[in-house]
Amino acid sequence: MIFSMLNLRKKTSATVAGVVIAGLCLWGVAMWHNMSRGEILNILLGSVLLVLAIIGMAFLLIVCFKLIGKMLGKVFGNDEDSTPGQG
Repeated sequence: MIFSMLNLRKKTSATVAGVVIAGLCLWGVAMWHNMSRGEILNILLGSVLLVLAIIGMAFLLIVCFKLIGKMLGKVFGNDEDSTPGQG
């Protein structure tokens, strides 16, 4: 692949390739519908913000579930640090 010349890892090169392909697809659709650059950038910005919002909400949900699990563990006495038989 062409990214091997840039000394990028496989995951990074796959991400870069995905972004380039997405940009080219967006450009192709924009040319097909005779859209201006401003409209293309608005669509791209909106898509990026949507993905970032989804990632942020998923992160917050994970944090909330972890905190609830820890609180329930403390309430019911299921501490992982205290093991029976060790003094």
